[in-house]
Amino acid sequence: MALSGCKKDEGPEAKSEGTTDRWITVAGALFGTDPGDGNGGTMVYSVKRDDAVNPDVSINVFDNGVHVKSSRTARLQASNDGNYLYNIQYTGADGGVFNKYKVEGGNILVEEGAAVSVADYAGTSPRWVKASEDIGVAVNVRDIKNKFASEDENAEFVGVSGTAVVVVLDLKNPSITNFVEFELALSAEEQKQGHHIFRLDAPVLNAAGNKLYIGTWTRKWVPGTTTADASAFQRLGTKTVVLDYPSLTNPRIITSTQATGDNSGYRSPMSYVGSDRYVYQATHRETAGTGGSKIIRINPDGTYDNSYSISIDDALGVKDSYIESWRYAGDGIGYIIYSLNVGGERTGGYVARVDLNSKFATKVNIPNDANMDFGQYQGIAVAGDEVFIAVAGVGIDGNIYVFNTKTAQVTVGAKLVNPAGNRYIGVY
Repeated sequence: MALSGCKKDEGPEAKSEGTTDRWITVAGALFGTDPGDGNGGTMVYSVKRDDAVNPDVSINVFDNGVHVKSSRTARLQASNDGNYLYNIQYTGADGGVFNKYKVEGGNILVEEGAAVSVADYAGTSPRWVKASEDIGVAVNVRDIKNKFASEDENAEFVGVSGTAVVVVLDLKNPSITNFVEFELALSAEEQKQGHHIFRLDAPVLNAAGNKLYIGTWTRKWVPGTTTADASAFQRLGTKTVVLDYPSLTNPRIITSTQATGDNSGYRSPMSYVGSDRYVYQATHRETAGTGGSKIIRINPDGTYDNSYSISIDDALGVKDSYIESWRYAGDGIGYIIYSLNVGGERTGGYVARVDLNSKFATKVNIPNDANMDFGQYQGIAVAGDEVFIAVAGVGIDGNIYVFNTKTAQVTVGAKLVNPAGNRYIGVY
């Protein structure tokens, strides 16, 4: 595999991953009413690296772990050194409350700092991620509505827009440091066709620390109605909302010519700052037959690099790939977790190593991957040259898999004990 010649200290993501002598935290989602739904809350359990890579060690997060506060599945993030977990509770009486936890091994989490509610700004079900090592960003879209030229019942329909909400959190000393809301609207022509952004997610701060990029999920209504226009929905180019940082001013939307999928993710980040200072971004929900999920990138100046694209279908020789989650691991290497869209259904759960410089990808052999389900997967841990992924089917025992970014070697680590109906959703 070709590796970038950039030094590890050239990008903010590469220089702060920490050493391998750190806590490795495994997270699992309890089922609520149906097996695999993940709606029963979240458990975590932490071990040292030597135990995480040891196949003779067994981890049962569901029987031996500790609950993370959240009515449904916690949206967990972690510090790069593994010492802290962060979460904004999702739905319920405390939906929208941010909590910071100090990881002290096993089932010991110590809540640290103030519990901070973003509910008054972004609602009780905000999307959020760690946008850089020091800040978290919660986002939401509200008040999506049709716009008409006047209040007359026969007035001309002019478009669809909503209100974007962005909240910045200080992760070191938990507090809200900034908040903004603004009209979220596509071009006049796109709006009039019924296209609009209905979800924001997966924000990331660029290498210079002066621009915030927020992923989007678009949909289309029959013009002038709130009825989904599935028959006429032709996907637009992939779009990202850009704000100046830290002021959160000058909102604008940039559009890729290299992809049409969404870049909002589901419960995990989709954009990462590379060692070369580009922001690498994964897409999914690409139109069937157009090359599956893509990896595209944003220039350091905040525009899309429309000369760059990796088709996961082409790189792996598959059809209609769908990236469920991924992680930039440093020096131009990334690991993706993907499924395949078969007849409109996402099937299987596969892992691949991607060289973002050569645009070369290799599928990793894991057992029973055709029947795996990573649909709710959240966390991929990076420690030094190692990448950690929890591989276990719903209600089926599995293992932590460890991937070496330099040698491409794959080893099987600790066993993951998985009672019926539950699922492992990440390693942090």
